[in-house]
Amino acid sequence: MKSLPSLRHALALARHGNYARAARELNLSQPSLTRRIALLEQELGVRLFDRTRAGVVPTAYGRVLIERAESQLKKPRAILQ
Repeated sequence: MKSLPSLRHALALARHGNYARAARELNLSQPSLTRRIALLEQELGVRLFDRTRAGVVPTAYGRVLIERAESQLKKPRAILQ
């Protein structure tokens, strides 16, 4: 599974459907978020989001990643002793 920041970036982009709004939520610049999503897509070897005039929408691969990321982020974290 990819790093938590990568998953959070993809989730924010899917939630907002817009790079600028997602970047604002994540306290990143829009170009930085764009680069991070591009790197994630490159690492996975698939396109995760389609860019349209109306905004950004997840591809089939993106929807799978989002579903898995949501389930990963909902799992309780181990308590350090």
